[in-house]
Amino acid sequence: MTLDVSGALKQPGVPFALDVVQAIAPQEVFADVVTFDPARLLGTYTAVEHGNVLLRGTLTTTARGHCANCLEPASAEIREDFEELFVLGGDPEDNEIFVYTGQEVDLERLALTTAVLGLPIRMLCREGCNRVPAYETGGVTVTHCQEELPGQRPFAALKQLLAEKTGEGTD
Repeated sequence: MTLDVSGALKQPGVPFALDVVQAIAPQEVFADVVTFDPARLLGTYTAVEHGNVLLRGTLTTTARGHCANCLEPASAEIREDFEELFVLGGDPEDNEIFVYTGQEVDLERLALTTAVLGLPIRMLCREGCNRVPAYETGGVTVTHCQEELPGQRPFAALKQLLAEKTGEGTD
C-alpha cells in the first residue's frame, strides 16, 4: 500500500494521522515459513527538511508459524513501535534507509521490517510447551515421553558387568 504524503509536503512540520492496513508477504524465518495477518500501522507522518517524511507509530499484527518445540501450529501477537525517516529521492539500492519518490510512500517494506523485528525468538503453541515431536528411527516411533529406545542403552553392558561383579562378591 502507498501513502499519499502530498498534504504533509505542503505543510512541513504538521503531523498527519496514519491509520492504514498493510499486507505482509510470508517470510522464511529460521527454516520455517511465517505468515502474517494484515498489519495495522497507527500513528503520524510529518514532512521534515528536504522533503523527507518521518513516520512514527505502532504496528500490530499476528504472526503464524510452528511451535519451536512440538511443531504444532503457533501464533504470536506482535505490537512493535516504529520511527522511520523516508528520504526523498534516496538510493533505492541502499537497504539501510527507506526511500520514496513523487508524493507517495510505499509502506510494504516498513511493515515487513517492523513485523519481523517484533517476532519472538521462539514461537510456542502455548505457554510452557515442552513437548518434542515424535519421530521414527530404526523402525521404532519415538515420542516425547520415551527417554530411550528399547535395546539401545549404551551403558547396558557396563551395568551388567557391575551387577555380575557385585553378585560375585556377595556369594
